Amino acid sequence: MVDLWIMAHSAARREWLVKSVSNESEIRVAGTAATFAFLQSLMCETSADISLIELPETQSKVIRDWLLELFDQMPIVLLSPGPEPWLLNRIRQQGPGALLQSTASAEQIVLAIKSVSSGLTVVDGAPISQMSDNEPMVEPLTTRESEVLRSLADGLTNKDIAARLHISEHTIKFHIRSILGKLGAASRTEAVARGLRSGLIEL
Repeated sequence: MVDLWIMAHSAARREWLVKSVSNESEIRVAGTAATFAFLQSLMCETSADISLIELPETQSKVIRDWLLELFDQMPIVLLSPGPEPWLLNRIRQQGPGALLQSTASAEQIVLAIKSVSSGLTVVDGAPISQMSDNEPMVEPLTTRESEVLRSLADGLTNKDIAARLHISEHTIKFHIRSILGKLGAASRTEAVARGLRSGLIEL
């Protein structure tokens, strides 16, 4: 049995999403919410295995922050109105999870929930095809991470970067791990190459 939280700003969409999974004996709706704050309160009062979240048309930094927090707590099946490179990148890295279009059918949503509950990552091909070849599929870097990446591009060691930015080598290592994860890179060199290609840094 998969316990599911459902979040959508529209009452009509919440009702449709509940109806879409109600005939599945393997899925049980543990609660519904209209906002991230309400969803967070549900998480304090009940338990579930997966969150099904429909994103609004306009996504603010607040929504992004909520999502980043939720990614660390449980698998999420996201319904997005358009291509979101950073979400796709995060789900691919973190998994299990799913990214579907908001127009996904009830059958597609149910299949995604079951797949994610089995430990898989599901990505609708349409959002990927909507992204241009030049659009970076990376999560934006913080100001400090950008400074560290530029220093890596300059060929500096961790010790040199720490001295340049007046922070500890331990913190530099933390930032580098974060940069590698956001850019989907396996090494410092690859991170620099991806940063250059995506326009995050310039030589």
